Amino acid sequence: MNTEQKVLEASAVTITKSLLLDLEELSRHAGEPCSAVFADSILRKMRSMVDKCKGDPYTEVVLALHDALAHQNRWLDYTKKQYKGAYDLFLSLVNQKAINNTVVENSIIALEDLGFNTLPFSVKFDDNSQDEDEL
Repeated sequence: MNTEQKVLEASAVTITKSLLLDLEELSRHAGEPCSAVFADSILRKMRSMVDKCKGDPYTEVVLALHDALAHQNRWLDYTKKQYKGAYDLFLSLVNQKAINNTVVENSIIALEDLGFNTLPFSVKFDDNSQDEDEL
């Protein structure tokens, strides 16, 4: 691993740690008008992380949460309990020295288990469309 990669890893961890403050505030204020300030802050930090640390394992987990929050302003729909769960998850991630693909996959599944829709842009196919084409 070269020095540049080490800097990217440290940067991704640092940015992920900075998300914790906003997640903690969202877990306290979800559903309140002031939650918009924290949602805006966390979404901006997430986008910055994607720009600066593309391909980093921490970024992959952050991106999954970003999609769940940003798509159609879904951040409004999530509860204090869900944000607390995300906070706990990210806290455990930044306390690990390194994370691998298995940890990334399990973390994204954990976000799904908390009720975050990490794949909001997926395409849904209508099973009836094939029947219509055959007619």
